[in-house]
Amino acid sequence: DLLDPTNDNISIVEDPKSGDVSLPGATLVEIRDQQSFLELLQLGEAHRYAANTRLNTESSRSHALLMVHVKRSVKGRELAHSSQNGNSTNIAKSLRPTLVRKGKLVVVDLAGSERIDKSGSEGHTLEEAKSINLSLSALGKCINALAENSAHVPVRDSKLTRLLRDSFGGTARTSLVITIGPSPRHRGETTSTIMFGQRAMKVENMLKLKEEFDYKSLARKLDIQLDKLIMEHERKQKAFEEEIERITTDTQNQISEAERNYADAME
Repeated sequence: DLLDPTNDNISIVEDPKSGDVSLPGATLVEIRDQQSFLELLQLGEAHRYAANTRLNTESSRSHALLMVHVKRSVKGRELAHSSQNGNSTNIAKSLRPTLVRKGKLVVVDLAGSERIDKSGSEGHTLEEAKSINLSLSALGKCINALAENSAHVPVRDSKLTRLLRDSFGGTARTSLVITIGPSPRHRGETTSTIMFGQRAMKVENMLKLKEEFDYKSLARKLDIQLDKLIMEHERKQKAFEEEIERITTDTQNQISEAERNYADAME
């Protein structure tokens, strides 16, 4: 977790119905403005690990992934309903949940594939290079399967492909940027990267808006209304009891006065 480096045990959860991917153990921060967003980006970048190799003085030793969840209430979308009178219409409106449109922006910085004989990686850096290459290979297999309309897409072969399963071949709008070097020495890697980009261009996504009713917000609204009704009921109950007590006292006073008047008249 680049926002909390001490958190190194993050599970990947997939919704069996929608296919959405979430990371319940990762740090989640609510963003209110652009400045706080940029500060979080800088914090994550500062925690990212890089190492010196023969090819790059600051070679990224892992992929980096940023998920931004956005929610927006949709106005002008009314639930169809029928009512018998104006009162029931007002009640129906007050009980109508808000329609929320959900979006997720996923920005991924993939670490570059490494030729060990060129990078000269050793020890822990070598193990990191192997993990990077394996995950990139798994991503390539998924892209190939999608480009060929294969019935089976091996998205579960790596954590990277599991995290990106709803970004390629799913309901998202996806952009892929590939980078290559001008040196003839890396002609093989350049060709492989370009071919990967060409295969990725064949993948078709089915864009789909994700909207749902905000029942949690409705529940909070109903709780507030219920509290107000309880307070109003208690106020009216207290006023009613005070009125009963006043009437009882007045009645008793009138009876006492009538008894005194009767006694005086008898004398």
